Amino acid sequence: MTPTITLQDVDAYIERIRASGAMGKSERRLRLLEHLAKAEVLDKGDQLKAYTIALDIFDKSEDFDPSTDSIVRVEVGRLRTAIAVFEASTFADTDIRIDIPVGTYRPSITHRATYTPTAQIAAEPRATRQRKSNWWTVAVTAIATTLLWIGWLEFYAPRQDPAENAIAVQIDDLKGSDQSGQQAGLILRRVLARNKAITVLSAPEDAKLHPHAEFVLRGAILEVDDQKQASVELINAQTSRTVWAKSVALQNGERLEETLAKTIGNELRVRLFGVTKNVLEGRDPNRLSPEQLFVMATWVPGPATNAVEWELERIELMQMALEKSPEFGAAHSVLADKLAYLANVYGPSDTPALRDQAHWHAQRALELAPLDPDVMFNVAQSQWHSGHIHDSEQTMRRVVALDRSHDLARFLALVIPYTCRVAPDDTLAEAIGFDANLSPDNPIRWLTLTWIAWLHLHREEYSAALEAETEAALIFQIPYTFMRRAVLLNKLGRPDAAADVIRSQQVNWPDISPEHFAKVTIPRLCSEEDSAAPFIENYVTLAKAMTPRL
Repeated sequence: MTPTITLQDVDAYIERIRASGAMGKSERRLRLLEHLAKAEVLDKGDQLKAYTIALDIFDKSEDFDPSTDSIVRVEVGRLRTAIAVFEASTFADTDIRIDIPVGTYRPSITHRATYTPTAQIAAEPRATRQRKSNWWTVAVTAIATTLLWIGWLEFYAPRQDPAENAIAVQIDDLKGSDQSGQQAGLILRRVLARNKAITVLSAPEDAKLHPHAEFVLRGAILEVDDQKQASVELINAQTSRTVWAKSVALQNGERLEETLAKTIGNELRVRLFGVTKNVLEGRDPNRLSPEQLFVMATWVPGPATNAVEWELERIELMQMALEKSPEFGAAHSVLADKLAYLANVYGPSDTPALRDQAHWHAQRALELAPLDPDVMFNVAQSQWHSGHIHDSEQTMRRVVALDRSHDLARFLALVIPYTCRVAPDDTLAEAIGFDANLSPDNPIRWLTLTWIAWLHLHREEYSAALEAETEAALIFQIPYTFMRRAVLLNKLGRPDAAADVIRSQQVNWPDISPEHFAKVTIPRLCSEEDSAAPFIENYVTLAKAMTPRL
């Protein structure tokens, strides 16, 4: 413990974090932080155990058993989240910084080398910050995962030696009786070559497996009942286990490139992106390139957790990427998306400074990478979270113009205009048809299904909406989706079930609030519509029903 850190320093830090609002209304969480920090300053940090904390702060009796009562672990986890919210605000100008590494209750207290607030908006490039976060020891839990596509990083740094830190994927020519197999191999190489976190390899002439290959893509083009069929499988080179497989019929007269790129290539990018993230999660982020950090942080399939702390960790990853490469437009686009998202769904993050920061990062992303569809996609998401629905639609259409194979952007451009409007029959049918054409286990289906639920809700088709939202929740869920499921349950006369849905998410989102959705989230999304009152009222009604239940 550095002797120059005093109890007065801790008191000043406590008052500053109280003023920031990051702790919400929880005085007990402030007492917990003060207890942990002052114990460390007084050289008693080694005495901070779950048992003693429970007795000192949570008024537990002497027969308290930490193995059966998780209150200390849960509350310290929430405290970590609150500290992260504080650190992302302009209030974090204290002389000291306090972190609580995962796996311990003993805090790390250090002097700030220099202070540059993360929310500072300036015309000049963002100042580099010294960060001593211990979050990178966390092996983020892989749960039902989500999201998008993998056409990543077309314009960035040159490929690195696959033996260093890129994910190496060997793509073999597909077997077949004519030249179509070789042509198919070239097409799929082009599909994956855009991701600079991946090195695309060819099989060596004298061996079936490249020594650096971590994944192998193999397949064949076969004649089945006088019709050609392309089949591929993605294999883990270390375990020889199939990660993903798909077959598609090639209709007579169809161009092989168009069919493979659209029906196999698009889903292959999603699946490979997920396994790429799995591999990167096991590596030291300090040694990863900005492009690989982007892979770990952006809105894509792979290890993900529906929790505010996980989202804040993605922000930290992108701040690390910008420290390595301040002009990295993709990192700015992720920060724009994440900060706008948290500001809209989570009360403690809804500050003018963080909303301004989201806008600034979006502008920087557009300045630095205006022709990158992946950057544009994240900017469109940021615009949507901020309630700029028309801009989001136009930016999403720009993504499609830049990447005609980006079907998810095409889907979102279809539904975004109906964020706070009633969708006509043909729009709903087109959305349902898009979802029906996806593989049943495609991880992006949580997004298509939840939008279908949204469209049904606005049409007052509550049972159909709940069915789609419940199916989406089996894949993944976020505050928008589980709060909408609560709305639907409440509309169908099941307020206790609605309360159970929200209550089950409070471990991951400690200060999640139906009142915030009623007063801020939905009104912000509907700010461009003059006739959105009925849609907002759904959430107002939910908030009133939840008041005596939560």
